[in-house]
Amino acid sequence: MPSAVKNSANMTKHLTQAELEARRQAEEEVLPQRRRTKLKKPGFIAGDRQANAYWNQILKRMEGLALLDDLDSEMLAGYCSMLARRDQTITLISQLMDRLGVAGAVDAGKARKKKLSAMTDGEWEDSAAPDMTPDELIEAVSKLDTLTGKLQALERNLLQYAEKLGLTPTGRVRLAQKRAQAAAPEPDGDLFGD
Repeated sequence: MPSAVKNSANMTKHLTQAELEARRQAEEEVLPQRRRTKLKKPGFIAGDRQANAYWNQILKRMEGLALLDDLDSEMLAGYCSMLARRDQTITLISQLMDRLGVAGAVDAGKARKKKLSAMTDGEWEDSAAPDMTPDELIEAVSKLDTLTGKLQALERNLLQYAEKLGLTPTGRVRLAQKRAQAAAPEPDGDLFGD
């Protein structure tokens, strides 16, 4: 895992005045009070109501930040689409848990907390929806495990996308670092007398 990024005010590294100024300028570009960038919404987002709502919400919250340009619109659209899929997955998990009667099992488990024993298979089957056979219960639990795994993978991908788009604090500082390095003059550029 990379080390935490510091802003220029908290840096202890010795930088030249040009490097420090380039770093400060790059940091100012990702802070509020900058020009508004108009991103073009990809077509596949416009057709998905939930992803479209995330698109509008994110752009509204990013107003005044100079983080993204039109080249980033596809990546932001993918991020919004993943947010919508995450919400759908959470809804499916909730519906499946209701179908399994997990809420009743959790409540029964709280009542038995004094015993500190795990729920037996029979107790689990009895706590499930009464219209489910043991095979249907096993299949539903398998689906629940699959959905939970997909949700975890989506959440990991969402964090990676957010980091790359500069939607996290460390992501914004990393973008500022990269901009500062790109803007800083190369101090040893003329060592060979060219």
